[in-house]
Amino acid sequence: MRSVFAGELGSVPVHVKVFRADTFADRARDAMRGPRGERELQNLLHARALGLPVVEPLASGIACDGDQQRSFVVTRTVPGGRPFSWPATVRAQQLVGALLARVHARGLLPGDLHPGNLLLDASEQPCLLDLTSLRRVGDPSLQIRARALAFFCHQLDGGVLDPAARHLLLAYRSDDMPSSFDEQLRLATHRWRAAALPAFGRRCTRSCAHTEVEVRQRSRPRWHWHLSPHLDATARARCAELAAAPPTPHRTGRRGSVWLVAEMAVKERSSGAARKLWRAAYWLLFAKVAAATPLALRLHRGRGLVFSRRLGPRSLEAELEAGLLDAAAIAGAARSLGTNVGRLHAHGLGNRDLKFDNLVRDRASGEVCMVDLDGVSRGSAADMRGRGADLGRLLAAFRNAGAPGGSATVTTFLRSYLRANRRLLQRPPLARMLARAEHRAGEWATAHR
Repeated sequence: MRSVFAGELGSVPVHVKVFRADTFADRARDAMRGPRGERELQNLLHARALGLPVVEPLASGIACDGDQQRSFVVTRTVPGGRPFSWPATVRAQQLVGALLARVHARGLLPGDLHPGNLLLDASEQPCLLDLTSLRRVGDPSLQIRARALAFFCHQLDGGVLDPAARHLLLAYRSDDMPSSFDEQLRLATHRWRAAALPAFGRRCTRSCAHTEVEVRQRSRPRWHWHLSPHLDATARARCAELAAAPPTPHRTGRRGSVWLVAEMAVKERSSGAARKLWRAAYWLLFAKVAAATPLALRLHRGRGLVFSRRLGPRSLEAELEAGLLDAAAIAGAARSLGTNVGRLHAHGLGNRDLKFDNLVRDRASGEVCMVDLDGVSRGSAADMRGRGADLGRLLAAFRNAGAPGGSATVTTFLRSYLRANRRLLQRPPLARMLARAEHRAGEWATAHR
């Protein structure tokens, strides 16, 4: 963990980065390798000696904070500096791509080089910072280069192969780089995403930039809060009020009760099932699949309450039954649903409860959102099993609703589904999946007559 402060050293504007050794692993690394502030200073000086543009290091040292000692490093502020971000101009991409190529050609591999650790000055010239985890790897292999580029461009669906990063990749490539490098980039992007999805899911159980977890106290409920614009003091108070005095449930079942109030939906489950439901919401956030925003998880005495934002009073099934959607709205819903199911599958996720009763149109954005996440599961993005069954459940729901829009709706859905997969560098075997979907749709239709 670290904190960054801006200030002045004399008349020189500076940034001071303070490293906090909060964990045993941090303290062990500092004991073996030396204070992180000193390591970063030396790495900045080394990169500067190689002619690379880095923030100017000024000093490092140890500061006393009560009974704790914390290392720090001081660097000169870059005038007009701003972090590199996507979307980026052609010039910025070309300069950044060329810089990344120079860094790797000199045998350096910054372990945490993402867009936030690359500053652009007023003329879009890039400058490196945060080289604490810099490694000297000699002549990096294509696989190492691909991993570094995949991490730098991880915010894009296709990583560095995304069309939005085309100019960066062109500037990075050298004339002697083999054509197999594209395949290495694709594999590196898949591997990063496969590791990052479960890691992001674990954020739901610890305090971080996305979650606030209350300290465990014996015999008292423990709250997990998802930090989003929808969670304010009023929403927290409303969650606590509903947990203390729940109204009559909207629905009850063997797994627990469900409450639907004006602004939120609440599900009661066993503690284990509630944690899985809470984690599934984080998976969908990572995959950028439209879903009900999670608000809170309350665990107490073997039971859990999962709170999420309520998107609307009617499900997609109810809107279709009431005839509230015209041809344009039906096509828009098919397009949105195809994109979201495509993103779901491209991340290795599945949802066995994809029926129209569990989908709600968000009137503000027009997105078709998933609101019942009990059926969400995680597997490998390379494993296509179960995807045909998901599509078959949707096909059965579509036919049960009277096939609104006819074959044009199915075509719109499939085009959006394929486009979402291809943007995420996936190549689903659509013919085989559709055959499986047709079979499963028939099974569901027979079972629910």
